[in-house]
Amino acid sequence: IRDGKFVGVGTDHDIEGLIGPSTRVQDLGGLTIIPGLIDAHIHVLSSGIRHVMAADCDRRSIAEIQDELRARVQRASPGDWIEGFKFDDTKTSERRFLNRQDLDAVSTELPILVSHRAGHVYYLNSKALELSGYDDASSDPPGGRLGRDANGKLDGVLYERAIESLRDLLPQVTPEVRREGLRTICSMLAASGLTSVHDAMVSNDQLHTYAEGRDSGDLTLRVYMLAARQHFPALRDAGMRSGFGDDRLRLGGIKMVSDGAIAARTAYMSEPYVGTCDHGIEALTQDEITESVLEMHRAGFQIGIHANGDLAIDSVLNAYERAQTEHPRPSPRHRIEHCTLVNPDILSRMNRLGVIATPFCTYVYYHGEKMAFYGEERLEWMFAQRSFIDSGVVSTGATDYPPGPFEPLMGIQSCVTRTDMNGKLWGPSQRITVEEALKIYTLNGAYASFDEDRKGSIQPGKLADLVILGEDITTADPFSIKDIPIIETIVSGAPIHQA
Repeated sequence: IRDGKFVGVGTDHDIEGLIGPSTRVQDLGGLTIIPGLIDAHIHVLSSGIRHVMAADCDRRSIAEIQDELRARVQRASPGDWIEGFKFDDTKTSERRFLNRQDLDAVSTELPILVSHRAGHVYYLNSKALELSGYDDASSDPPGGRLGRDANGKLDGVLYERAIESLRDLLPQVTPEVRREGLRTICSMLAASGLTSVHDAMVSNDQLHTYAEGRDSGDLTLRVYMLAARQHFPALRDAGMRSGFGDDRLRLGGIKMVSDGAIAARTAYMSEPYVGTCDHGIEALTQDEITESVLEMHRAGFQIGIHANGDLAIDSVLNAYERAQTEHPRPSPRHRIEHCTLVNPDILSRMNRLGVIATPFCTYVYYHGEKMAFYGEERLEWMFAQRSFIDSGVVSTGATDYPPGPFEPLMGIQSCVTRTDMNGKLWGPSQRITVEEALKIYTLNGAYASFDEDRKGSIQPGKLADLVILGEDITTADPFSIKDIPIIETIVSGAPIHQA
């Protein structure tokens, strides 16, 4: 490695001519080196901010979650909001959503807002519900839904775009909190072997913090930013387009959300959830998607649209097809974020358009208990890495943290075994090899950000990003891949994590 890039790869004999008097030679004694790992869809800075500002509600009972929130109430001032994140109903002993009575037991004076681990579903106490402007007579807002109890009264649950009425009321995030959040999340992700991330919903304030962190050294990872949809006009009018920036921080695509979530069971699907008549939530109509896609495509941007259910994916592909027909561009590499439930027609259309998929990789392992809501047959077409590979569709390694755990080795294990933490096999036809899983977490992630010539493999001329593992991942027990020690994570030849 020299000047942050690989200059030689090979046997001792191949490398001898590159070793000079000042060269540092490190013998790893049989440890394994792989290219730096890439998460192509993860909420980076916003997660770091939440770790600083909000109560971690990843607990195993509602009583424990209430205790976490009460601790925040005790430190709060009058008028403060109490926020929580990473609540997961199926991980609690009660196996149900929170309701406003649960949160009123914590406080009726301070507004409380807790988000589901998957996002897309939010839980309010009575004070927060009052501030939202919703009451029992309110109708469901466009692209959203209001939760109700058996008597038709609001139960404090807001789905999808129903949360928008509260956005401007929530506490402003200070620059100091954003900086602390950046340091926190970079440390967490580097310890897992990640060297590059695609941040899937970046605001203007977060862009500012990223730029600060790049200059100060707080930004240790490489970040490809997918800007939130509302910032597109300003970026376009400033003359920006996808690719602006450098190898540490670059502007990527524009991010939109067309339907609900898998873990929260709101994805928009042609067949209902098992045992229900519920098909999920369509957050954007076909006309809304197409109008935005045409505008962004004409402006030269890559586009990444969150679409989980097959109906949502169809709508996104309709828009991409129209954009390419009316305004052809060479290899725009538009993306479908998550792209969870597919079928042969979807795969064929994606291949023809060159559309990239960023499916959840840790979900089968971590969220196995939720798979019953979809059923055995449907799981053969979900998180469909085998089908993507066989159909010629480029797919990536991605976790969407916080919705899924961010550890890439867990993602690789999940893709290889398709087995959850309780030993249940889900969708065995979608299993892939370790080598294929490494490719989706390296070269394919680089391709999704137009970086395949700069990173994703250990080759002379490429950026010197690599991970040192305590065990050979290609010969390890597939069911223990997630436990392989991360010895060192290296970016541009410099360690950003050492065990």
